[in-house]
Formats: sequence, structure tokens, C-alpha cells
Amino acid sequence: MLSKKLLPAITLGLLLVNCFVIFEFDQDASRWARLLSTGLLFIVLIWQGGLSAKIMSAFCLFICSDVLLFYYENPIASSVTFLMRISAYLLLAFVVVPELKNLKSSLFQKIIFFIVFILNLGMLIMLVDMVPAKFVYPFLNILFYAYGISMITLVIAAISYSNRYSNTTSFYYTAATLCLVFSDITSFIAYYLEFYEFYFPDRIFYILGVAGLVKFATFARSHEAVTELESL
Repeated sequence: MLSKKLLPAITLGLLLVNCFVIFEFDQDASRWARLLSTGLLFIVLIWQGGLSAKIMSAFCLFICSDVLLFYYENPIASSVTFLMRISAYLLLAFVVVPELKNLKSSLFQKIIFFIVFILNLGMLIMLVDMVPAKFVYPFLNILFYAYGISMITLVIAAISYSNRYSNTTSFYYTAATLCLVFSDITSFIAYYLEFYEFYFPDRIFYILGVAGLVKFATFARSHEAVTELESL
């Protein structure tokens, strides 16, 4: 079993190293730092045991997409990267879906979820419209929309899971998934809108998100739903 102090120490070290690499070196070096960070946390995930096939598969997709980042300027590599990240997010959502089967919601709550979904979709459309012409290639818009919807699905699953159980396990899952989503948003701003300082929060959120998933995977998840939150 992984020492409780080892994962935080590894995470802190990766945060410091990645910020240093982003500050001092070029984008290729930054991409290497991201890939090696994902790989190291994947080794930690395997080392700690009690593995989930869905989480393992999501990690493999993260590693493959990190490799493809070296060729991201190629439309084919970029498209495959999108597809891998979409698949990873859906897998992470499906990790907790079985534990949400009995979750009940009122008509009002369903309307709220629908409104939130529409607002996020509207924001996604605005972001896609902001992509400079030099980055545009066939099917980019479709991939962006699919990617955004997968992120929204993951966030809804995370919030529902947190509301249902409201414990340490759900906290780490929700925090991890939200960090991954924030990482993607800041990455979009850094790469497509060319505000390069956003590479720092992008990497910080990414490492915290992946480390959070590793921590989440250590829990047995034999928890009971909070009675008053049984109905979301």
C-alpha cells in the first residue's frame, strides 16, 4: 500500500518541476514534463493496487494523448488527441455512474440541470468561435463540441456523486475531475488564444487532477449515501 505521505510529496515535486520547466524552457520541454508526470503518477496508481479497469484505461488514454501533444499542430494528431480525451472523460464519468443509479431528482432539479447544461453549451460555442483561423481544420468545431459535452457530463456526474455521498471519497473524485476540466479551459486560453501565462494554471490543475484520481482509486467506495441527499 502506498504511504499516505508519498503521493502528496510526489505531487508537490511534480508541481514545482513543471512550473520551472514551463518558465525556463520551450513548449516541447513542457510537453515532456507533462508526459513524464502522467507516467509517474500512473506508476503510483499501479503500485498502490486495487485498480479500477476504467481508471486504468483513462490513464492510458491520458498518456497516449500526452504523446500526441508533440504532434498537436498536425490536424490528424490533434483530432485523435480530442477523441482520446473525450473517451477518458466518459470513462471517468462511468466510474461513478453505477453508484448513482438510485439517485432521484425532482422536475425542478432536472430543469436546473438542463439550464446549466445549456449555459455551458453556450459558453462552449463562444469559445469555439474565438479560435483563430490559423488553428482551424475540418471537423475541429465538432470535436470541440463533443469534447465540451464530455466535460459537462463529467462535471454533472461529479457533482451528483458528491451530493449523494458527501464524504472523502466523493471529495477527491469531484476535486480531481474539476481540476481536469479547469486544466482544459486554461489550456485552451494558453494555446488557442495565446495567453501563454495560462500554461502555469493549466499544468497545476492537470497534476492536481491526475493525483486526485490516484488518491480516489485508493478508496474501496463501500460507502452509504447520505440519507438527506439520497434525492438530489
